[in-house]
Amino acid sequence: MSQGPAQVFDLALPPIELEGGAAVQHHVVRGWWWGPADDLPVLRRLAITQDDAAYCKNAWQVASRRTGELKELRRVYEKLPGRQTGALAETTPTILLVHALTGDMRAGGPRGWWERVIGPGKALDPARYRLLCFNLLGSCYGASGPADVGFPRRTDDRRFPAPPPAPKGDLTLPEDEMPATITTWDHARSILLALDALGVRRVHLAVGGSLGAMIVMCLAALAPHRFARIVPIGAAEKATSWIIAWNHVQRQAILLDPHFPEEPRRGLELARQIGMITYRAEEGLELNQGRRMVGGSDDDPPWSSRAHYRVHTYLEHQGQKLVGRFDSRSYLALLGAMDHHDLARKPIWSAEKPIANESEGSWGERQIRASALCVGIRTDELFFPATIRAFADRLRRQGVTCEFEMLDTPHGHDGFLIEAEKMDAILARALRLPEPR
Repeated sequence: MSQGPAQVFDLALPPIELEGGAAVQHHVVRGWWWGPADDLPVLRRLAITQDDAAYCKNAWQVASRRTGELKELRRVYEKLPGRQTGALAETTPTILLVHALTGDMRAGGPRGWWERVIGPGKALDPARYRLLCFNLLGSCYGASGPADVGFPRRTDDRRFPAPPPAPKGDLTLPEDEMPATITTWDHARSILLALDALGVRRVHLAVGGSLGAMIVMCLAALAPHRFARIVPIGAAEKATSWIIAWNHVQRQAILLDPHFPEEPRRGLELARQIGMITYRAEEGLELNQGRRMVGGSDDDPPWSSRAHYRVHTYLEHQGQKLVGRFDSRSYLALLGAMDHHDLARKPIWSAEKPIANESEGSWGERQIRASALCVGIRTDELFFPATIRAFADRLRRQGVTCEFEMLDTPHGHDGFLIEAEKMDAILARALRLPEPR
């Protein structure tokens, strides 16, 4: 099969009620496709598309839309000729990629977050597979989210109308300024609606790292027979108190900024710096930054009481980059989704009953049927690898075909974004997993 040029596309989906009770009436997602050229005519009848090469010039720009723009998008979308009856061909295997906290839908191609992992001759080859990635609900790169005017706020969480009394300390949140609660179950539900809109009934492989891996787990639990294989990387079946604690400090940095909610620039910078420390590991920071000072050489670093260590400027640079490309309320919404992740907690709106042995695993774990390759990261100091190894062991005991792989990297949690050759080999191994029994 010949591959077509990658596309960015918009889908206007049915309204979605979130677990907290708020409703997203103007439910839109932006997706990215790269695959066999035979898909292109159908995709252009199903979605509002543009060539990725043109979109790439404005990639990583926050999409902030008014209600009128969202309504117009829906009007244009509803006039598409194949929307009601079209479907992408089932003969082409679909690989679903789920991005992490501050990623976007552009997984591959120039400036894509997995640019070195995706492409001709790689395990994720767009000439052999249909590659799809959707910007997450609550993000700011084309999905409905807090950057949009009219997106629901925390006060719209109707299932929990009155927050409990705050404990000691200044933990009271500005409820009318905080985005409505979004969970990883909500993210999975939104993605399933997007797949429905494209007519994709079966996913050959779903893969994601960090928050993306949490969502992959939820997808496999919500639609057990829809996913053949999953690869969760550097994650856990639930957010531990360690993860929630780091997210709390990042959240407070944003909320304490005097310019919140309009433009908490320094608060978002500091939140990102805190996050970057958890995404790296001491081993990798020592290799790349060490105790070197700005202006000094690696061979003979001078010491000065007034000089900055290079790690200082590295963190400042990372914070400034994020402020230039991300919305602070989206950051808060996605941190909250990570906090609330728990496969043991059955979604509020779900009437499903477990389909496997009641004696093993949590509710979500008992739902999963997909063959799995669970990937731990040796130096991960946020999602410790023992956690996902234990998750793999539980899946195996309940009869799921499940393997474990340790990604050996000095770079910590973000190693899955850095180690392209190693990740290519891991994904090739995942694609060889058998279909579920």
